[in-house]
Amino acid sequence: SSAEETRDLSSYLETTVVIALPTISTDPVDELVERVRSRVSRAVDSLQVAAFLESEGLSDRIARVEYGYADIFRLADEVYRRLGPCEPTPWPAEAIRPDRMRALRDVLHGSLYLLPAAVFPAVLTVVGRRSLVLGLILAGGLAWMLAGGASWLAYRLLGAGRPGDAARVLRWSALGGLPLAAALGLSVVLVTGDAPWLIAVAAGQLAYQMASTLLMFYQRELLLAPIMAPAVAVGIGYLFLGSQLRTLAIALAGTATVAALALGLRQTLPGGRQQQRPMPRQVLVSELRTLPLVVLYAAGSAAFLLHAQVPYLLDRIDIAVTVLPLIVGMGFVEWRARRFGERARFWLRRVRLPSQFVRRVWWALAVETLACAAVVAALAGPLLLALARWRGPLDPASAAMAGAYAVLAGAYFLAFLLAERSRYGWLCGGLGCAIAAHLVATWIYPAMDPLWYLGSAVLLQVIFIAGLAPVLGQVQRYR
Repeated sequence: SSAEETRDLSSYLETTVVIALPTISTDPVDELVERVRSRVSRAVDSLQVAAFLESEGLSDRIARVEYGYADIFRLADEVYRRLGPCEPTPWPAEAIRPDRMRALRDVLHGSLYLLPAAVFPAVLTVVGRRSLVLGLILAGGLAWMLAGGASWLAYRLLGAGRPGDAARVLRWSALGGLPLAAALGLSVVLVTGDAPWLIAVAAGQLAYQMASTLLMFYQRELLLAPIMAPAVAVGIGYLFLGSQLRTLAIALAGTATVAALALGLRQTLPGGRQQQRPMPRQVLVSELRTLPLVVLYAAGSAAFLLHAQVPYLLDRIDIAVTVLPLIVGMGFVEWRARRFGERARFWLRRVRLPSQFVRRVWWALAVETLACAAVVAALAGPLLLALARWRGPLDPASAAMAGAYAVLAGAYFLAFLLAERSRYGWLCGGLGCAIAAHLVATWIYPAMDPLWYLGSAVLLQVIFIAGLAPVLGQVQRYR
């Protein structure tokens, strides 16, 4: 009937109207919040929201006219407040889990640096102890500077999309350093009158350190172990069997060093046409202006470590060898410094407020600094026990130097973090102050030199922490 049809049509229209009507917010800010939520939900403060709103074309005038707020920053404050807390975004498991192979490579760096030391006893019989000590310190310091400057510049060029230029910097730094090291060895020979074999030893020291740098840059450093294994084995055998293995140990060490350097240089040769992005001149000039500070920092690091060794290398081997745990533990220090940045970026996605992030990174800094010192101290324990059995009651000077190197491990961890933030001026100043403090204190009261060195290592930590204070919690440095 017509009445029933009219009721059906009315019912249909009523239903249609109910379904078609949208939900309209009475507050335009709510609409804005929902519109931008997917883009700014992870903002750590309202300034990031303000930056996004400005990039979307919102201005102070729009904030006043359409939303009723004095300016874009007041509007951003309200948007940030209304976003409310959100569930932390889980990272994929592979992003959280550390790369075990890379971690292994990092941790083994210190031990790889130490491999040539197995042959030093055999070399001592050919080159006098005094000449060997001077040659190794000078060549080692030069290699430290070259490796530090070359690897820094190479990484900057690689990050700028210029792998070919990075390879050339590494290649010519390694090749150019060899005659410089030989010249240093020759100068020591002329001063001491010892055998000219020291020239080859100095060049070999630099060649091995630069080979290590090249292979580490190209992530092939684990190849150093099999290359050096025969020389290390025969060098250890020399300690038990004597002079009959001396020539073989030295020959194998020389051959292995040449092979390692050749392999490292091979990595720098182009494997085909390399695409390189253009690098603006002003960027290159900026990098080159920073390079002298990087080299000076490397020189200061070498000086702080090596100058304390000089008085003991000739006649107090029990004190000199306490540096070995630090060298072995430096790989752990490198690893923890790298992981610190990775974990900080992970925390940045897990926290809501900047203050929470700041607390986490400072807590992590304290834990990691103590961990680096603890690892080196743990490595020093067996060495100190062995020294006590070998020479009788443990000399407090040996214990003080071992403690200083443990503290220095924590300082080097802090130095890595400062270097990542390009605070090379602070690094150089801190190292200069610590070296000066140690030298002045030793000049005033020489008998307490190991204790003064421990104090200077603590001072270095304090200076480095002060250098990190204004930058460690800055969120933008981890993005």
